[in-house]
Amino acid sequence: MSALPSRARVLRLVVPFSLALCAALPSHAQQGDVAAAENLVRLFYAEHSKRFNDGDTPLLNDAPAAKEFLVDGLVQGELQGILQFDPVYDAQDASISDLSIRPDPDTPLLQGAARIQVTFTNFGMPIRHIYTLISVPDGSWQINDIYSETNDWSLSDLLQSAGVDIRSDPGSEITLKGGSAAGSTVGSGQTQAANGVDAVIPGMEEGDLPGNGLSSEGSDLLFVLDGSGSMWGQVDGVAKITTAKQALTGLIGDLPAQTNVGLMAYGHRREGDCEDTEILYPVSNFDTERLKPVIDAITPRGKTPIAAALQQAASAMPASNRPANVLLISDGLETCGGDPCAAAKALAERGINTRVHVVGFDLTQEENQALQCIADNGGGNYYAANNAESFTEAVKQAVADAGKAAEPPAPAPEAEEVVPASTLVFEETFDGPELAASWQTLNGTDRLTRFTGSGTLFVSALGGDTIYDNKNALNRLVLDEPLPDGDFDLSLKFKLHEQSGHESVSLSLLEDTNNQIGAMAWIWTKGCGSYLNLSLTRLSGDPEGKPEVSRFDVNLFSKQIVKTVCDKAGRAYGNKVLESLSTDGALLRLKRRGRALSAAIELELPAADGQEGGPYVLETDPVTVLRLAGKPSVLAGQWNKAKSQESHFEFDRFAIELVSQ
Repeated sequence: MSALPSRARVLRLVVPFSLALCAALPSHAQQGDVAAAENLVRLFYAEHSKRFNDGDTPLLNDAPAAKEFLVDGLVQGELQGILQFDPVYDAQDASISDLSIRPDPDTPLLQGAARIQVTFTNFGMPIRHIYTLISVPDGSWQINDIYSETNDWSLSDLLQSAGVDIRSDPGSEITLKGGSAAGSTVGSGQTQAANGVDAVIPGMEEGDLPGNGLSSEGSDLLFVLDGSGSMWGQVDGVAKITTAKQALTGLIGDLPAQTNVGLMAYGHRREGDCEDTEILYPVSNFDTERLKPVIDAITPRGKTPIAAALQQAASAMPASNRPANVLLISDGLETCGGDPCAAAKALAERGINTRVHVVGFDLTQEENQALQCIADNGGGNYYAANNAESFTEAVKQAVADAGKAAEPPAPAPEAEEVVPASTLVFEETFDGPELAASWQTLNGTDRLTRFTGSGTLFVSALGGDTIYDNKNALNRLVLDEPLPDGDFDLSLKFKLHEQSGHESVSLSLLEDTNNQIGAMAWIWTKGCGSYLNLSLTRLSGDPEGKPEVSRFDVNLFSKQIVKTVCDKAGRAYGNKVLESLSTDGALLRLKRRGRALSAAIELELPAADGQEGGPYVLETDPVTVLRLAGKPSVLAGQWNKAKSQESHFEFDRFAIELVSQ
C-alpha cells in the first residue's frame, strides 16, 4: 500500500480584493458597533484562507492565533481534528467562490450580540453561516459561535457533543487590541471579569448569560423536559406540558441557593427531527426570574430522542466533584431508535457523584417498566405519576432525593477473574467449493465472489453506496440458523485490502434492511488520510419507509491506536495498521450479554515506527435490546464516496459461539 498524503489536496482559494483589503485595516470594535464585528469576521476569514492556501497549520488548530478571534471556550489545539471537518468551509476541502460577509440583514444585533452573515459557494454548493459575536471587557468583539443554516449545526454544540468544556472567562480573552482583558479571581474556582460580567458560555448570546456563574458548593441539577408532541395530551383536563411547567416553575424558587440548575428540552422545535435536543439554560447558579420564562416558552412539537438528550446532557454537566443529578421528565418512550438505558449508564459513569432520575408521566405499566432501566442504569430513582397531583409530588420528591448524597456502593468482594468459556454453535470456514446450505445470498452476483483455494472467500465491492443500510447491496450473506439462548458472540475473521479509502465490513442481526443491529469495521478518507473506525449500528422502522438510525462510532486513529494521524509519525503508523488489515486481517464481533449488545474488533498491531506491536481489542459501549430478532448476516461494501473504484475483501471464518462464565 502506498503512503497516504498527510493532508487533503489543496485547492487554491481566491480571497476577494475587498476582503484582503479589510484584513489590513485596524480594529476599532466598540459594543454595538456592528461594522467592527463584521471587520473581525473578515480578518478571521482572511487569515484562515491564507493558511489554507499556503498549506500552513489551520487557524482553528493554532490556539494562540485563534484566541485573537474566538472566545476561549471555542479555542482548542486540534479543533478541526476534533470535528473531523473544517467548520469555516463547512466541508473537509474547499474551492470557494461568491464570498459575501455582511451584518445579518434580519437581526444584526440581538440582545447585545452581533450577528454576521457569511455566504459562499464551496464546490458549487451554496453555504450560509451566521457568526455570533459578543463584546468582551476591552470593548473588542470575539466570535462566540458559528451556525450553519445550510447544514443545521453550531460550533458550540459540536464541541459539547465531543465532550469539550466550552465555558470561558471573558476577563481572560486575548483580542486583536493586544493583550488580555484583565480579570480577578473571586473565591475558589470562580472567575469574574473586572467589570463584573460572568463566564461566557459559547453558543449563548450575551444577553442570555446566567447571572452568577457556578456555585462551588452545593450540587448541580439539570432538568430534561419532554417537549414532544404527546405532551399536548391531557390529564385531569389539563395539557401535560402545562402541568409540567407549573410544577417546575413552582419548585425552582424553593431550591437551595447554592444549587446550580440547568434546563434542557427535546422535541420542542421541529416535528420529526431526532436531533432536536437543546440546552435552554446552562447549569449555573441560576436566576429564578430568568429561568421561569425559559420554561414557559417550551412548545411541544416533535419526537422523543431520550438517548440523544442524555448524551448531550453528559457534555452539559460542569466538570467538578460536586454531586450532579439529571432529572428526566417524560410521557413516552424513545422514538428515535436510540438506547436511553445505555446513555444513562454512560452519563452516570462520568463521575462518582452523578445520578439520573426519571419521572414517568401518564404511562402504562409496561412503559414505566421500560423507562425504569434509565434510572437503574443511571444510579437514580424512578417515579411514576398518573395525574397532575401525583406528578407534582413526584417531581418534588425527585428534586429532594437529588439533593441527598448518594450512598457509596458496598465494596465488591475480591474474586478471581473468570474467563468466559465458549461453545461453538456454528462455523463457516469458507474453504469452498460451496457455502454451507443454510446461507442465503441476497442480490447475489457470482462474478464478484470466488473461493481462493487457501481457505478464504474473496469478495469484491464496487459502485459505491453498498453498505449495511442499502437494500440493493450486492452479495449480502444471511444465515438461516437459529440463534442460541443466552449470551453469544457472532464473529467474522476478515482481511480488508484498502483501495477506494471507503471500505466497510458489517456483521449484523438482520430482519430486513430497515431493521437490524450490527458491528461494522470501516475506512473513511478525509483531510489527514484514511481512518479506521468501529461502529455499533442500529436501524428500526417500516421496511418500506425511512428507518431511524443510531450509530455509535469510534475512530481508532484518534486517541486510540494513535493519538492522531494529522502528524507525520501518526500517519505513518496508521498506514502500517491499514497494511496489516490486508496481510493479517482482523476479527469483528457482535456480542450479546443479557439484553446488551456491543461491537468489538481484535487485531494484531505491527511493531513499527517506535510503536510496540501486539494484540489490540476495542469494544463499543453497549445498547439495550428488549426484543432480539433477525438472522446473522455478513456484508462487504463501500461508502458512496468510493464511486467507481473497486474494493477487495477476504472472509476467513464466521462463527456463532455460546458464551458462559
